Amino acid sequence: MSKKVVLIVMVFFLFFSLQAQRLNKKRIDDKTQKEILVGKCNLKGLKTGEFGDVFKIEYTNYHTDSNVIVDLQKKMKKIKIEIVLGTWCGDSKEQVPRFIKILDELRYKTRKLEIVSITRLFEADGFNKMESNVIKVPTFIIYRKNIEIGRIIETPMQTLEKDLLNILNK
Repeated sequence: MSKKVVLIVMVFFLFFSLQAQRLNKKRIDDKTQKEILVGKCNLKGLKTGEFGDVFKIEYTNYHTDSNVIVDLQKKMKKIKIEIVLGTWCGDSKEQVPRFIKILDELRYKTRKLEIVSITRLFEADGFNKMESNVIKVPTFIIYRKNIEIGRIIETPMQTLEKDLLNILNK
């Protein structure tokens, strides 16, 4: 193998290893002294640690409205979702696993899902509190063609799936 090919392969692996290190960063919460996620996360990160224990229970015990799921399936094209949560937050522990279950039932592509976990001070690398206008967690931000079309903030008004359908019907 030429030196050039070896160098390209090394840069490629370095790039992807750095990308992986940016996900699921953990830190000690100032208030509880327990580990929390801070920054960009993926589903694997949400399913580990103390948050993961609660995640499994909420995910398993939540029963979606199958009629609403059918209606949602017709409307999920070109939809991107951002979830801003706090792994220290009770509402996040309850609502995020339920929302993920809905997405799983919709066979939603996780590459179109962005998850950001923030501290109690609403801080995280790459997260701009002012720009995002997130004031409570969890906040589920729904985009169509990269334009925000609605949010579910903290807890649903009806159910997560009905609130999502109402947003997509706009």
